[in-house]
Amino acid sequence: MPVKCSRAVDLKLDVSETQATMNEQAPAPQASHSSAPTLETLLEALQAKRRIPVMSLAEALQELHLMDRATIVGLQGENPKLLGMRCRELVVRGLLTREQLGRALARMTGLADIDTIDPERAPPLFLRLLLEPRRPAPMPRLEPARSIATLLDALEALHHAPIVTLRQALEELRLLDPAMIAKLAADDPDVFRGHRIQLVRRAVLTRDELGRALGRVAGIPEADATRFDLAPGAFEVLPHKLARTLRVLPLGPHDDVYFMASGSPDDAALRKTLCEATGSTVMLVWADSNDVVARVEREETARFAAGQEPEMLEWTLVVPQEQRLEPDDVAAPALEDLVALAEKEVDAVLDRGPATVVGEQSGMARLVKKMVMDARSRRASDIHIETNPHGAGTLVRMRIDGDLCPYLTLPGKLRAALVSRIKVMARLDISERRRPQDGKIDFAEFGGERLELRVAILPTHDGMENVVLRLLGTSAPMALAHLGLQPRDEATIQRLSKRSFGLMLAAGPTGSGKTTTLHSILKAINTEERKIWTAEDPIEITQPGLNQVQVKPEIGLTFAAAMRSFLRADPDVIMIGEIRDAETAKIGIEASLTGHLVLSTLHTNNACESVVRLLELGIDPLNFADSLLCIVAQRLVRALCPACRQLEALGDGAYAALLEEYVDQGPSDRAEAERRLLDAAGAASPSALRVGVACGCDACGGTGYKGRLGVYEVLENTPALRELIQQRARPSQLLASAVQSGMHSLRHDAIEKVLQGRLDMAQARAAYT
Repeated sequence: MPVKCSRAVDLKLDVSETQATMNEQAPAPQASHSSAPTLETLLEALQAKRRIPVMSLAEALQELHLMDRATIVGLQGENPKLLGMRCRELVVRGLLTREQLGRALARMTGLADIDTIDPERAPPLFLRLLLEPRRPAPMPRLEPARSIATLLDALEALHHAPIVTLRQALEELRLLDPAMIAKLAADDPDVFRGHRIQLVRRAVLTRDELGRALGRVAGIPEADATRFDLAPGAFEVLPHKLARTLRVLPLGPHDDVYFMASGSPDDAALRKTLCEATGSTVMLVWADSNDVVARVEREETARFAAGQEPEMLEWTLVVPQEQRLEPDDVAAPALEDLVALAEKEVDAVLDRGPATVVGEQSGMARLVKKMVMDARSRRASDIHIETNPHGAGTLVRMRIDGDLCPYLTLPGKLRAALVSRIKVMARLDISERRRPQDGKIDFAEFGGERLELRVAILPTHDGMENVVLRLLGTSAPMALAHLGLQPRDEATIQRLSKRSFGLMLAAGPTGSGKTTTLHSILKAINTEERKIWTAEDPIEITQPGLNQVQVKPEIGLTFAAAMRSFLRADPDVIMIGEIRDAETAKIGIEASLTGHLVLSTLHTNNACESVVRLLELGIDPLNFADSLLCIVAQRLVRALCPACRQLEALGDGAYAALLEEYVDQGPSDRAEAERRLLDAAGAASPSALRVGVACGCDACGGTGYKGRLGVYEVLENTPALRELIQQRARPSQLLASAVQSGMHSLRHDAIEKVLQGRLDMAQARAAYT
């Protein structure tokens, strides 16, 4: 059995250097091999094996002049396994020494840094994978393993599967579509080789997604961290504290090797740290890192509920059972235990004093923390806490992919403690219950992840208070190519953003991704030659090279005031979070006419309405017409789950109805409309058109949807449109001119994405009706 990690090792191990290495290095597999004849050497060879040439044992013996050709042929005729799994008999029979066989096994790996592999210490499983010839087999369709037995089966199946490149793995795992892969390769021929860390830095992939793809290239199996049957004592081998810090889940042992799951299974520095910390030989397999942390915290929660003292009083990422949130029967008792603990504390408040109910070590504090981390792991944008009168329960819901999903119902007696705890975290007045209060929570201050929450507390008529928490995790900007823009619209934005002056606007309702779009544009033009200032409220996305200012109206730092200050700071580009009034609009237009590129947002329904809205604010139509470059109107809708979506053929009647819907507000020529639809779908004829349909699978929780997708219309200012703006034309006239000039409206973009299999019609109509 592996050597278990002592408490002393857990407390003294300094992981800062390891984590710095993990953050800086490329996710590409890097192995540092020891020349000592240990099991560790063999394991590193096997984890690197699929990226290097591998020769047979017979070839290795010949190359090292340890056995002549005639002897090899004789042994193959006697029993081929003597040069395979029964190779140790060669030592018993005196044909080779143990050291010579170890040298030959090391030579098979093709790694110059490996001098020897001790055949006596090698586990049978890995020796078989090293020695058995590959059997030609198609790429298996494997589900994430839920036990050590299925993990071993997957490891052997992948050993015999065809070797794939990173590009093939990304496409096979549906992490990138072929068009995106081709575009990335055209932009940087080495992006799928030496420059693959750029896929993460440019926000094309997450580190987990890149780690998963590299794992498939390396033949590393996947584990289901949420449902894996962990070996008894797994967290004695790797304590919860260290497992959470390194984002690693200990799974179980086999043949003196301990399997552990990580989002970066190819990370040599991480594996070295685990080997040193546990005293075991560790093999990493892939699992989603959020699921890994969730499982670690769930196991710690269960330990606490069982009456054992937890190593860390932190509660994160438990998957709830409610409705469309992915069900998890194991997670529910932990959540219930925290609720029960909070109830006991409230019941005892008269004896212990009210501070204990909302203090840092209280059950309510842990419950709030876990609630936030659950929301983070489920990609929720908001948490709604709805207190009900007359002793009814307190309902907690999360907005996920635009829809509110029930999460938890708390007993009515916990409502005051829950709201008070949030007020304490946001530094609000816990005694004020009659007036609305707004605040912010820096979640990192309470032992959580780097995450900011915007808090809105509203009193209701019944004397209760409702709370809404918006998650504002500071994140890196997305690349324009990753927003979901059609190639024509992306090219237009790229071209116009290179102008030295003018006005670019993003329009749409709250939560439609306007800020994300503007930061993607800024990322594309953020060079050393440009000075960029932004005024935002709040700052949701940060990136190096930008000078970002948080607007504070209470001290007079409004968007208009920030704009005036920026103009005295020699800017090239100015981004204003929102045009809310005539003063800000006027200053923005004047700045765009005096040699500055200005970006901002508007809360309007479409691009043409944005023009009218600004004119209604009293903007001079001549100046506005001259300054405007483009308006990007957008919506966010639920995308079809890539793992289960289906494409269905269109009947004649359905196609006619779809064409009719597309022509509305579109080209009057039906032939032109049909050409657009066929081009968007890449189809030669209407009979070849397919539409996306939601199905449902484990990956999407049975809903058929996963994540969100942008729907856009890009209104470029043309001479004809400029003239209409100067004449204060109606929105319908502006739309007709724009479509005639080639603009695809929100309606057109949504329907085209249905034919591309990215949306279904229900979500498409939600974008434009």
